[in-house]
Formats: sequence, C-alpha cells, structure tokens
Amino acid sequence: TDPIKYLVFPRVIASTLSLPVLVTVGNTIGIMGGLFVGVTRLDFNSHTYLLTTIEFLTLGDLLSSLIKAIVFGFIIALMGCFNGIYSRIGAEGVGHATRTAVVSASILILASNYFLTELLFKQ
Repeated sequence: TDPIKYLVFPRVIASTLSLPVLVTVGNTIGIMGGLFVGVTRLDFNSHTYLLTTIEFLTLGDLLSSLIKAIVFGFIIALMGCFNGIYSRIGAEGVGHATRTAVVSASILILASNYFLTELLFKQ
C-alpha cells in the first residue's frame, strides 16, 4: 500500500479543513467572551457592543484568519507526517521526530505568518 495515499493525504486534508473550523469557533468565543466581560464587569450595553464589533470587524479580518488557518493546518499536518514517516524505530526515535515536527512546524508557521500578513494586509 502507498503510505502517502492512505496515511499522509487524509491527515493533511483533515487538518487543512478542520483548523479553519476551530478558528471560527475561537473567533466566536472571543467575541462572545468580550461581550460577557463587557456587559457583566464593565457595564457595557450589549446591543452597543455587538454593533460596534460588527462595525469594526471587517470581512478582511475574518478572511485573513481563515486563510492563515488553512495554511497553518497544512503546515502542521505536513510536518507531522513528514517527520513521522522518517522517524527512527523506538521511543527515542518517535520522541525525536515529534520534537523535530513541532519545531519545524513552529518555524514555518512564524515565517508563513509574516509573508501572509504582508500579502493580505498590503496597503
């Protein structure tokens, strides 16, 4: 069997598709958390909070977060699969592959975040 077809491809697709869903949930929770704190602790009017949030939240903000989530999900899955396939046998090999996958994915995410921000918010 082809390990790319049966192991890598489904994981990369699943991560690339699921991370934007998680980001959407996180964005929603962030807005609702701000509403909760603003209303309960800071005596904001909930209607005014939501109107102001809608006024200042642009479609570009939402789209950029989803585009970045797609790219980051792809990077995370690809680095995990790449390092997992080429890991050495045993617990030490798996630990080294895991550490390498996390470090390489983190560096690539930081670099891609810079370039995506430059690309998406170029004025």
